Formats: sequence, structure tokens, C-alpha cells
Amino acid sequence: MSGSVPLSADVDEQPWYRSRRFSIFVLVFLTSAAISLAYIYSQPAVYQSRATLLTSAMTAIDRESSDADIQHVAIQRQIFLGHELAAETVSRLKASAAGKFLVQLKPSDIQNLLNVSPVAETNLVEIMAEGTDPKFLPLLINTWIDVYLDARTEEVKKLTSNTERIVEDELDGLADKVNSARLALEDFRRNNDISSTEREENEAAARMRGLNEALNKASEAEVKAKSNLDAVKAAISRGKAVVPDDEKGSLVDLETRLQDLREKLAGLDKKFTREYLNLQPDLKSIPEQIKELETAVNNKRRYGQNVVLTDAEMAYTAAQQTVRDIRAQLSEHKKEASAFSSKFAQHDALKTDLEGLETLYREAQERLVQVKTGRKDKYPQVTVISRAYESTDPVRPAYTQEALIAIVGSLFLGLFAVWVFEYLTQKKDQHPAIAIFGMQNYSAANAGTKLIDDPHPALGTTARSLDNKAAHVLTNSAPPYRELSSHQLRTLINASNLKGKQLIGLLLSGVSINEAAMLRPNQIDLEAATINLDGTSSRTIPLSKPLKSLLIESDGHPVWSPGDAGTCIDLSAALVCAAVDSGLPDPEEITADAIRHSYITYLVRQGLRLSDLEQITGHLEPSVISSYSAYSPPQQGRHISDIELTHPALINTV
Repeated sequence: MSGSVPLSADVDEQPWYRSRRFSIFVLVFLTSAAISLAYIYSQPAVYQSRATLLTSAMTAIDRESSDADIQHVAIQRQIFLGHELAAETVSRLKASAAGKFLVQLKPSDIQNLLNVSPVAETNLVEIMAEGTDPKFLPLLINTWIDVYLDARTEEVKKLTSNTERIVEDELDGLADKVNSARLALEDFRRNNDISSTEREENEAAARMRGLNEALNKASEAEVKAKSNLDAVKAAISRGKAVVPDDEKGSLVDLETRLQDLREKLAGLDKKFTREYLNLQPDLKSIPEQIKELETAVNNKRRYGQNVVLTDAEMAYTAAQQTVRDIRAQLSEHKKEASAFSSKFAQHDALKTDLEGLETLYREAQERLVQVKTGRKDKYPQVTVISRAYESTDPVRPAYTQEALIAIVGSLFLGLFAVWVFEYLTQKKDQHPAIAIFGMQNYSAANAGTKLIDDPHPALGTTARSLDNKAAHVLTNSAPPYRELSSHQLRTLINASNLKGKQLIGLLLSGVSINEAAMLRPNQIDLEAATINLDGTSSRTIPLSKPLKSLLIESDGHPVWSPGDAGTCIDLSAALVCAAVDSGLPDPEEITADAIRHSYITYLVRQGLRLSDLEQITGHLEPSVISSYSAYSPPQQGRHISDIELTHPALINTV
């Protein structure tokens, strides 16, 4: 802090490499590093060997690959890790050239070495073994694979033999059943007069079909006869001429002759009277001829109507009789047809059973042929994709990486040990440097010179008392500065003149007495309400409204002259006067440092982060900052923007 006089100094400071901190750091670092590195490099190297198997048949190049059979892969994994394969693998390993080194090897030992894991979404199985012997691992995996392949081969052979025997037995049983079903079907056909396997080709069905056809035709004839009869009756009722076809010609001749005579008579009536016509012998007979023809036509028509009506009625009656006869026959034959249908249904059931047995027999024959010809594609095959090989590099531990981690960890452990040592011994050995603000370093001559024309003798005495207290602090490590309450600060401000009020306002804003003594008008920005401090502790602090009002009373700058040699003493004297005039107890303890100390504790008690404290107060010794931790509340530190920077003493007095 500018212009401050430290109250303690390390006059007997030793070189850093002989300090206790460095000794503790080196001891902890070397011990931790030695132990860690010894443990790391004492670990045996672990090697790894891998192999890959495909546990299903590979597809042809012109066909798509089948979906992964996850269940099959899981089953093969369990088989692969089974005790039987492990025991056989141990036997083969002991029988090999390396067997003399594997006398104590047990199946459980190699089961612990092996790890079998399926590759996701495929039929691949990856076999991995880890151990300290890089030559033994591939031998173990490859021997295990050979045992597994041999076991699979034996399993397929066994399954093939068993399947062939089962299929042959099944085929013999089916052959007997087929023969029995054929004999039963033939006997049923012979006993029930079923000559054909087609339903319509049998006699009962053919006769039933014929009767149905005859009934349909007779019904059609009946309908036609009825329609003909109705038509004849309708024609007769309308007065139309209805005669047989063979009589139609003679009737037409009679009607034609009658029409001609009528026309001839009508023509004569127009020319002559009837009396004249009666006098003519050849014309006299015309009316009689007309009457004779009309009688003949009427007789012809009546005769024809009777004949046609009689024929139509007879035809309709005959048609009705035919339908009744056919229906009677059909009704009698339905019983026989029903019995035949029931028998034929049984025949169809026997026939269907026989066909099913024949189908099963043919399938069994095909299956037997496939088994005998050696098709093994229905059994999952095993293909070795890649065999295990000897690994030259261990998979763990990573000696270099772990050694680097150990060294870095030892470094941090050494630093932590130094911090713990300092924390545990700071009450005994730590002597924080305490500064008396506002006290300049003067020469021995100036220190012994008496103030001339001092209008306040008590002020000089108090100043000398402060010098004596400072010297006492330098040698006796006095307790922290006195903390003034808001009421005491308010009383002190009320007892001060404008100079004292401005000084106290600056001290309660984070400005030191030396910075206040050097404060120039251009450093004060009333519009922006800021104070720009330069020097070793350059910063910008906010200008509170009460302090701004005090500065406005002196045209926006302090009432003292900045930069003079005696300004700092003058400000200290003004502060001493205000302390004496305020009537507060122990006025000699009311110093610029005490006021500034009270402001700092006010900020810290609000929860201000200690790391942000220097943004308001300027540079502070680390020991001084750490001493304020006793005033900090237990919760997390707050940012400057969350802190009330204006002291309550200023708000309630100015």
C-alpha cells in the first residue's frame, strides 16, 4: 500500500532452497514419487491375445447374409466356456511340448484367463486371454479352439447318425400306415359301389343329376304350356280368331271370299237399289252367299277355338303331370343320394388321410436322402476367422503414463503438505506485516524537529504519541486495528470540519490516507460518479452520493492541496482533532487505519469475496487479506455488484 510503513520485516530471510517450505516439499515429493514409481514398475506386464470365430454357415457370394442369431451365439459362448472343453484343453496342453511347465494347471485356471464376448449384431465371437506369459496365451486360445472344433465335429456326426436312424424308423412306420390306408380305401369303394374317385361319375350321382335336369326341363315346359293356355284364353276373350295351324288357310280363304262379296255388294248398293238387284238373277244371290259365308266363318272360328283351347289345356295338364312325376322320382332318389353323399364324404376323408400319409412318406424319403448324402447346412458351422498370435506389447500397465501421473501427483502432494504445514503452524510463526496508514518515512533530523508555530500543542503531542505507538507496533506485534461502529463513525463525522468529513468519506470509500493526500481534481469525475486512482494500486472506485455532496462544497475537489509534503500530516492532524472533539473514548486509537479497517470489515461482513477486496482498497499484503477471513460469513462469497459499497455512517450524517 502506497506510503505505508510495514511493522514487521524478515531481516533474517534465508535462501529459498534452505527454507522449511522447500525442505518439506522436497521430502514429501521424493518420498511419494519413490513409493509410487516403485509400485508402478513392480507390477508385472499383462499381455493380451485374441481370436475370432464365426458360429454359423457363411452365405454364398450371390446371396444376402442372414440376420444375426443372437440366441445361437449366446449358446455357443456358454458351450465354449464349459468345464468339459476346459478339461480337454488342459489335457492337450499338458500333452504338448510345453506340458512340463503346466503340471499345476487346472481347468478353472484357464477358465479365469479366458473371456468370450459376442460381437454386437453379428454371429462373431471374440475370444480373449490375458496373462503375464505372452507365449502361453496364443497356445491356450488356439488349443481351446481346436478342442471346440473337434467337439463340434463329433457333435455333428452324432446328430447325423441319430437323425438317420430316427428318419428310417419313421419311414418304415409311415409305409405301413400308407398300405393300411390304401387297403381300407379300396374296401370302402367296393362295399359302397363307388366306381370313381370323382363324385359326379358315380351312378347315384349321375341319376340324381339326370332327374334334376329333367325336372328343370319339365318345369320349363309347364311354364310354357301355362303361358300358351293363358294366351289362348286371352285371345278368345278379346274376340280374336283362334284356330289350329292346319285350319288357318281355309279360314283365311272363307274370310277373303266373304270380304270380296261384301265389297262387291257395297259397290252395287252405291249404283243400284236393292229392288233392282233382286230383279237380276246373278246379283240376287249375293246377299245369300254372304250369309252362308258368315255362317261358315263363325262355325270355323268356334271349331278352331275349341280345338286350340282343348289342345292348350291338355298340354298344360300333361306338363303338370310330368313335373309331378319327376318330383316324385327325385324325392324317392334323394334318400339314396343322401346315403351316397355320406358314404362319399367318408370316402373323401379316407382319401385325404391317404394323401397326407403319402406326403409325409415322401418328405421322410427326401429327408433321409439329405441326411445320407451329407448335407450339414442345417447345423450351425464354426469358421475360424482369425487365430491368436503372440503379442509383443503389454496392454497394461502403461508404465510411462502411470509414472507421469505419479510424478505430477507427488508434486501436488508436496505442495499440499507445505500448505498443511503452514496452516497448522501459522499461529506460532506467522507475523503479518501491519501498516500504519498516513505515516511517511522521515529522516532522523525531521523526526527530531519540533513543530514551529503549532497552533494546537495537543495535536503535536498526539502525533508523537502515534509515532510512539507505531514504533511499539513494529516491535511488539500489536493486535488488529480498532473497529469503529456506525454510531462512532457518525459521531466522528459530525465533529469534523469539511476537510475531516471529506477525508473520512474517502477512507470509507476504500481510499488510503496517502492516496487521499495525492488526490488531484482531474481524478474526480462527478458526472460519472467515480474516482480514478493511479500509481501502484490504480483502480476506479464508485463515488457515493454523500461524498459527492461533500466534494461539491469545494468545487468538486478536496479542500487540501495534493502533492505537498505536509498534506498527509495535516490530514492526520485533522483526523486527530475530530477524534478529540467527538468525545469518543480512546481517541488515540481513532486513526486513518482504524477508519479504513472499519470500512473493510463492513464490506467483508456483507459476504464480499476476499479476492475482490483489492478492487476497492488497492493492494493489500496476502497476510492482511487472510486476516479478514475471520469477518467473512460462512456462505459463498458475493460479487462486488451484490454488495452495498456506501457505509451507513455516511448515509445518515451527510
